[in-house]
Amino acid sequence: MPGQVQKRADDSRDPAWASARSAWEALARHGLTPSPRNYELLHAFFSGANPPLAERLAPCLAPGGALTEEQANTLYDACIAGTSTEARMLDGVGQLAEVAGALAERVAGSSKAMAGYGDVLAHWSGRLTARPTADELMTALVALIGETEVAQTRNRLLEEQLSTSAGHIAKLHRDLVETRREAATDALTGLANRKAFDRFLRDSIARTRSDAGSTFSLLLLDIDHFKGLNDRHGHRFGDQVLRLVGRLLSEKTTDRDLAARYGGEEFAIVLGEAGIGAAVALAQEICGRLRAQRLVKRGSGDVVAQVTLSAGVAQVRPGEAARDVIERADRALYEAKRTGRDRVCPTPQAAVA
Repeated sequence: MPGQVQKRADDSRDPAWASARSAWEALARHGLTPSPRNYELLHAFFSGANPPLAERLAPCLAPGGALTEEQANTLYDACIAGTSTEARMLDGVGQLAEVAGALAERVAGSSKAMAGYGDVLAHWSGRLTARPTADELMTALVALIGETEVAQTRNRLLEEQLSTSAGHIAKLHRDLVETRREAATDALTGLANRKAFDRFLRDSIARTRSDAGSTFSLLLLDIDHFKGLNDRHGHRFGDQVLRLVGRLLSEKTTDRDLAARYGGEEFAIVLGEAGIGAAVALAQEICGRLRAQRLVKRGSGDVVAQVTLSAGVAQVRPGEAARDVIERADRALYEAKRTGRDRVCPTPQAAVA
């Protein structure tokens, strides 16, 4: 027993044990959910294994600093999930290459074997063109039956191997598709993340440049007084509101659109093939839906004051760059905030060609 106590004390001075203990203490100190994501985030910080994360997380963990669930989610997505996703993608590609190589070897081996079987058939065919005796016929028959059975067994084995490999490849494909989906998704809301938004917006811009008849509109939406909501009701309630807005946006967009969490409490919708009028109408509908929601705090059941959104809308101009349409939508959002919030402001219709 004393030996066990001594070993445990020695372990506690080990850097790995120290990192683990510090991570758990930080979870408790900042009131974070003790989830695997949050623990991995803090352990990576205290172990020093992720310098970019350390630089961004240090101010939050410094004396007087604060670390919220939302900040933890954002940092995890930016500094951990992205790198682990890339690693999983590379691992999947490596496995796929390995399976493909094995398949090539099996098919090549089967081809050589079948070529050998053909040689045997040709050999006996040549010998049987003369007038063989009964013994020669029997010898040829036995040889051909034996070679045919070997060929059949080899083919069955190859079919089984091909079937197994096909199943492995299908699973790898599903895994890679899921990994790609996770890499483009905001973990809290389930919407597209900023990286996916940027890519989709670039593609939309390129489409309008190649097709003069194509257009889209951009909606930027921001939750009003979100910091105050977090301060009054807690960050878990804030996360609840973010998820609710995410669901509203998902319900109101189609496959040709993209709804994304743009950053913090700000959201974006790229509305495909929609002019300014349709985009404003959608933004007003979303704002109205949120305004009408009866929000209740989980756990206490308390009804919370009304939560609202402000929105800015811009329709892309011919030849416009992505940053320009974002800037115009952002200016419209600022105008909605400046003039009282809980409203939708479009860019001037005359500005849209």
